[in-house]
This record gives sequence, C-alpha cells and structure tokens, in this order.
Amino acid sequence: MTEQKSVRKFHFLAVVLGIAVDNIGTLISSGLIGSLYFSMRPELEQDVSAIYSNVALMLFLLIVGLFWTFLGSYLTAKVAKRAELFNAAIIGVIGAGIGFDSILTNDVIPVWYEWVGFIAIIPVALLGGYLALKKKKA
Repeated sequence: MTEQKSVRKFHFLAVVLGIAVDNIGTLISSGLIGSLYFSMRPELEQDVSAIYSNVALMLFLLIVGLFWTFLGSYLTAKVAKRAELFNAAIIGVIGAGIGFDSILTNDVIPVWYEWVGFIAIIPVALLGGYLALKKKKA
C-alpha cells in the first residue's frame, strides 16, 4: 500500500502578505487621496461627508481599493506557489467579510459604494490569482 503525501492548499504567510498589501495599500492610498481632496478645498476641512457625497471621488476610491485587492491576491498567489486561486480567493473573502461588516455597521458610506465593492471584491481577487497562475504556466 502506498501512502499519498498530503498537499496543503493554504499558505499562511502568502495570505498574510496579501491581506497586508490590500489593507495597508488601501488605507494609505485613501488617506493620501482624502488629504489631497481637502487640501484643494480648504473650506471643507474636517467635513468627511463631503467625500461621501462626491460620486466621482467615491468611484475613484473604489477602483483604487479594488486595485489593492487585485495586487494583494496576485502577490498571494505568486508567493503561495500552490493552489493559487484558493489562496487568492481568501483575500477576496476576507475583504468581503470586512465590507459586509461595514455594510451592517457604517451608515455614513453610501450604500451603492459598499455593495459594489462587496460584489466585486471576490472576482477581482480571483482575477489576481488567475493572472499569477497564468504567468506561472507561461
């Protein structure tokens, strides 16, 4: 009887790296964009609701946040070197969990923004993992 070697799918360090890239990148980018926005409009200083009422800015922030999710999941898949889509999807699931918590607890952020981000985050994370896997096979 031959024993099969069990192969672990989950790569802890790769997922931690991806979460860090996603969350830290999003946090820093959002802070810089918000600071720039307020520096160009000093009359709105300290009025965070002004950001939330600016649809174009919110779309830009959404794209920037999803970019960081993409990059985090791409790096997760590259570092994991196994079960790339599985590990990349974990980044999206964690992001969706954070987004769902925000939907339930935060009434300041526009609902459309939260739901678009919630729906898009897992496909974007899978796209990052898919591109890393495709590059690996090439």
